[in-house]
Order: sequence, then C-alpha cells, then structure tokens
Amino acid sequence: MITIDLSIVAEIIGVLILIVVLNSWLYQPLRNAIEKRKEKMDSIEAEAVKFEDRIKSLVEDYERKLKEARQAGKAEFEKLREEAKELEKKLLGESMQEAEAKRQELMSQLTSQIEAAKKELQAKAESFAVEIAQKLLGRAV
Repeated sequence: MITIDLSIVAEIIGVLILIVVLNSWLYQPLRNAIEKRKEKMDSIEAEAVKFEDRIKSLVEDYERKLKEARQAGKAEFEKLREEAKELEKKLLGESMQEAEAKRQELMSQLTSQIEAAKKELQAKAESFAVEIAQKLLGRAV
C-alpha cells in the first residue's frame, strides 16, 4: 500500500524542481530556437512570395512590351509595304509614260520615214512609169 509521508513530499518537490530546471535550461531555449526558426522561415516565405510577385510582374511587363513591339513592327511593315506599293505604282506609271513617249517618238519618226519613202517611191514610180511606157511604146514620152 502507498503511505503518505515526507518522502513523497520530497519526491514531489524534486520533480517540481526538475521541471523548473528542465524548463529554464532545456525547454525554454528549445522553444526560443524553434520560434526564431519559425520567424526566419516566415520571413523567407514572405520574401519568396514577394519575389514571385515581382517575377510575375516582370514577365507580364515583358510580354506586354513584346506584344506592343510586335504590333508596332507589324504596323511599320504594313506602312512600308504600302509605301512600296505606292512607289511601285509611281515607277510603273513613269515607266509607262516614258514608254508611251518613246512609242510616240518612234511612231512620228516612222511616220516621217514612211512619208519620205512614199515621196521617194512616188518620184521613182513616175520615172519608172515613163521608162516602162517608153520601152512599151518604143519611143520617148
């Protein structure tokens, strides 16, 4: 049977002293270290979240700028394409005008050469006609 005497009180006091000593030398420093580690991990986690947000922001900014640059490049390409088409039309028009002017010049030269050839042939035709007539008639006409 259990007897309650002074030894139990001494054991209880010993256990309480042991709890106080262990609490102050072992458990409290351990709790403090765990708390510091938890605070440090929370700080690192918050910093990581901040970095992730910053990275997301930078990526979104990059994608937006890339999209704007593509749109600007496409607009510039279309502008240059239209300018090239207009230049092509202009050069084609000028070439057509030059070709038409050259054709007109050649036609006028050809017409004048034809007229000169007609006159020359007409003059020769009259002399040939006289010669043929003289040969056919056998006398001078």
